[in-house]
Order: sequence, then structure tokens, then C-alpha cells
Amino acid sequence: MGYIKDNNMMEGMSGTVGKLLFTVRKDKTISSPKRGPNTKPPTAEQQAVQLNFERFSAYAQEAITDPVTKLLYQKGAKRGQTAFNAAFSDAATPPKILDIDYDLSYKGLVGDVFKLLVKDVVRVRSVKVRILSAAGAELEQGDAVPNADTGNFWKYTVTTANPVLPGSRILITATDLPGNVTNAEKVI
Repeated sequence: MGYIKDNNMMEGMSGTVGKLLFTVRKDKTISSPKRGPNTKPPTAEQQAVQLNFERFSAYAQEAITDPVTKLLYQKGAKRGQTAFNAAFSDAATPPKILDIDYDLSYKGLVGDVFKLLVKDVVRVRSVKVRILSAAGAELEQGDAVPNADTGNFWKYTVTTANPVLPGSRILITATDLPGNVTNAEKVI
């Protein structure tokens, strides 16, 4: 391996010339012998990464064939990203449950409403809620509904009374468009 210095023709060059490989690292041009193909079989971890990459890529390709979904990803794309990039990123990133806000609104009564803050690359497909008693018995389960004004906030309206709040658990399951699932739990 050699560094290219004071050679205006070669400075900043990258690629192969004959049997030499030129690369640029930290603003320095480096020459090294061209390597042959890797003949070692991939490790189990490498195979898992490759499989995930193929899965994310397949989802992104399928997502941009649907005009509505493609438009959704185009709107959610960051600067310099395409709809494909945003869809790929969405497939690789599960949703995040950032907050379960029940402190002031959940008293264990029918009709109580608590808010959930759930974020994803573009939007979350569904948020499911389960409430378990302190003894572990399921009191109720159902779907939260998205707030029309802000897509990241969801509301859940309680349908079953819970006379003993301390020790009760709220279980949240968020699913995004590619099918990634995130779970969160809050103990009251």
C-alpha cells in the first residue's frame, strides 16, 4: 500500500488501473494491489445481514410499485432520498413507542382516554393496547386510533373498569407498513 503525494494527475483518483487499486481515505489517495474475489464462505451473521438486506430491498421494490404507497414514501423521504430509499429505511427500522401518557387521564373508569406517542419512518399501520390487572388477568384489548391532527399521536379509550390500578400493566404493540413490530409495557 502506498500514498500518492504531490502527483496532480493521481490525486483524488479512485478505481483500478491494471493490477492497481486506487482509493481515497481521509483526503489521501492510496494505491494497493488489486484483490481477487473473496472465497471464504459467509459467516452466519453475514448471511443474516444479507438476508435482511434482500428482504428490505424486496419490500422497497414492492412498495414503490403501488402509486399511493410510493407517494407516501416520497413525502416521507429525507433530503436526497428517493421513495425507494425511504421504503428501504422503513423496512429496516421498527416503529418507536416514545410515550404512554396515562398519568392524568386513566383512573380505571370506562371512557378514560390515554395517549400514545408512536413514530416511524413514514407512518404506523396499527397500535394495539392490552390492559392487564395486577394479578395478570387480561381486562381488555383493542385498537388505538390515530389522532387526525398529528399522525404520531394515538388515543385509546378504555372499555372495562379497573378497580385496582396499582400493579396493572398496559401493553402496547405497534406495527408499521412493512410489518415491523415493537412492544412496550408500562406498569401503573
